[in-house]
Amino acid sequence: MTMFTELYALALHATLTLTVSADEKTGKLTINVIPKPRGDTNDAALSTPLALTAPPAEFDEGFVEALSGFRAGHVSLAKQARDTAELLAAATAASASKGAKAVAKASSKLPVARAATTRRADPDADDDTPDSDVPRDPTEPDDEAGAAPAASAGGANEPNLFG
Repeated sequence: MTMFTELYALALHATLTLTVSADEKTGKLTINVIPKPRGDTNDAALSTPLALTAPPAEFDEGFVEALSGFRAGHVSLAKQARDTAELLAAATAASASKGAKAVAKASSKLPVARAATTRRADPDADDDTPDSDVPRDPTEPDDEAGAAPAASAGGANEPNLFG
């Protein structure tokens, strides 16, 4: 491949910035290829630049190969980052689904409250007649036996928290 064919292949996955500088004293050239990944990839490794310093003759001989290796590694890293993001998204969806199933299963096992039990527990109920189909709780005071109301048991100056 040629240099521009390799740059094109790399630029398909990232926007590239190229810097070229020359050092007259050493006779060397420095070339930086700085990728900026496309999309929402935040992997720092995908932004790592290729920085090469060598005499111009060495660039003529080996720059395309160096660029090709950099591109292959860069594309491989980008693929790994995409694959990891897809795996994380799938795991998140599976976890949410599992949580929803657990909530549904737990709520299906909750006992159903009987209306008569709820009515019996309501102290402000207007109906003073006992329900014939609901058995009387022997631990509850019998209103007909003259049990004192709970509000008067504590004294006149104490606030009534329940009424």
